[in-house]
Amino acid sequence: MNDLISIIVPVYNVEKYLDQCIESILNQSYQKLEIILVDDGSTDNSGLICDKYKKRDKRIQVIHKKNGGQSSARNYGLNIAKGCYIGFVDSDDWIEQNMYEILHENICLYDADIATCSYILEYKEISMSVATFKKPTVKIFEKKDKKMLLKSFLNHKLYFSGPCDKLYRKNIFNNIRFPENQFYEDNYIALEVILKAERIVVGDGKYYHYRQNINSTTKSYSEKKYQDAIKAEMHNIEIVKHFYPDLVKCAYAPLYLRYFQFLDLLIFDPDSSSEAIQPIRSNIQNNIKNIMFLENLNIKEKIALAMMAANLSLYKKVRLLQKKSRGY
Repeated sequence: MNDLISIIVPVYNVEKYLDQCIESILNQSYQKLEIILVDDGSTDNSGLICDKYKKRDKRIQVIHKKNGGQSSARNYGLNIAKGCYIGFVDSDDWIEQNMYEILHENICLYDADIATCSYILEYKEISMSVATFKKPTVKIFEKKDKKMLLKSFLNHKLYFSGPCDKLYRKNIFNNIRFPENQFYEDNYIALEVILKAERIVVGDGKYYHYRQNINSTTKSYSEKKYQDAIKAEMHNIEIVKHFYPDLVKCAYAPLYLRYFQFLDLLIFDPDSSSEAIQPIRSNIQNNIKNIMFLENLNIKEKIALAMMAANLSLYKKVRLLQKKSRGY
């Protein structure tokens, strides 16, 4: 356990949650850590909280910078990190005490470039684990298996785009940085990272707690969010076309799900207009035949997209009933 792990934490206006996040990192069973808190121009007490912890633990360094967004903060941390390995924790989340010990063991045991775990979605009153296997285990993906892993990613299974449930060898980020001033930046670089890694260990232990916020990026519509999301999906489609052209059909499923995501947001937005709704709906309508034959969309997703294409009023009624039954 002599390898230094650099943990990069972008911090912006999270004074309510920051103590829990930092404490969970400080209390890791794997202790050889460099903890980089990047205060991205916070206007609340987050910066002061960071400074408090810096005085308490010499493993912590604090960077105060002008607000530039989460990608900018992560990239700043990557530029100064001294560790052999890189981890990311979002400042409103927290992690299990043995998370980095287990990820480090897996990455060393299998001589991997990336080790992943599963995560738990944390709502105000409930926790919901996101896991693929019925019991904790790992799967090893080498170069010869890369196509299988890529297909799992496109099927939104096994390997997810977010960086916080992973430990990376630092050299994975040579010549790779998160795109700045852009939403859905995780998704934009996900395939680049997968293709660069020689071996990936995909684990199902649930060690990362991902706090769900009703004000998060995915819960509200803006034209920029929509355009950035589509840009990321098209970027991934071009990568698949180049490296695995026989998977191109699968690569379109995440794009159609983005159309679904943003049209759903607009339908329930009282300020939305037909000018915003119709272009997204047209993209679904124009591709509905392809959508129905995609193997990596499940039947519920296909039914929802078909309803969106055929009758938005019916779709909205069904969704309202669904939300009511779930107590939303």
